[in-house]
Amino acid sequence: MMKAVKQNYTYVLKSVKKDKTLNPMYKDLKNKTFIVAGGSRGVGFEIAKNLAVNGANVTIVGKTISKHPKLDKTIFSAAEEICDLTKRPNCMAVQCDIRDSKQIDFAISETLDVYGKGLYGAVLNASALCLNKTLDQTEKEVELMSAININGTYLFGQKCLQQMINNKRGHLLLIAPPLNMLYTDEWWVNHFYYSMSKFNMTLMAKFWSKEFPNIGVNTLWPRTTLDTAPVRNILGGGEMVKHSRSPRIMGDSGGIIFKSDPLICTGNNYIDDEVLASQDIDVEQYRITKEMKEKDLMPDFFC
Repeated sequence: MMKAVKQNYTYVLKSVKKDKTLNPMYKDLKNKTFIVAGGSRGVGFEIAKNLAVNGANVTIVGKTISKHPKLDKTIFSAAEEICDLTKRPNCMAVQCDIRDSKQIDFAISETLDVYGKGLYGAVLNASALCLNKTLDQTEKEVELMSAININGTYLFGQKCLQQMINNKRGHLLLIAPPLNMLYTDEWWVNHFYYSMSKFNMTLMAKFWSKEFPNIGVNTLWPRTTLDTAPVRNILGGGEMVKHSRSPRIMGDSGGIIFKSDPLICTGNNYIDDEVLASQDIDVEQYRITKEMKEKDLMPDFFC
């Protein structure tokens, strides 16, 4: 896979106009409450960590409650690691399968009960990745991706929006591809159903941003592959990891979005390094292989 992508894509230096919607409204996120679906590792964990370090109260929700040989954290160890870092009890874990409406209700209720604050923001990161061409995609895989990427994301987002609708402001961030990837054939032809399910998340963000004008609803997507479990275990292993960035880049990007004014910062499809560049942050610090050049990083099609 890595060789095929490298044959079709190359790197050029690109000037990016700084995004003025990302001007920080807050110095930190102290006393604001967030819930992160799919927050036990990778992108979700890094966003949760960034929020907590910036003073927010954070609930990590997910299904992983016991150690797995290919997964480096459980929801409980992730929350504990963050609390150890902040030296405060401002991150907790709640087991939740986003396919189950009652479990979503419990996770949100527990968050509000423990932190005693209204819900300010949410991250919809939970996702199922089953990469197959149309004729090879199994019914079980289709059902799984439909249940998590589409139905579960919609339900979780809906229930968070129900809590946030009466706020003066709030943020909802979906880890989903930008709309312009609709015209990238490689994104579709080799794993059509996965791509279609993720694009449903993109459409949720696009139109929720219109439906809820007091909530900043945006998507965030990485420019390159990231050192995450899917890359290590499914997509390309150690060799692809060498050509990737740390998922910390998504955490730092998410933090910038959440500090921005949601009345202005809404309806956007953000790319991680463009968010950081808008704040004059050096993106080269996130390379896994420090001596590697930016042009040798692996373009991302999955997250």
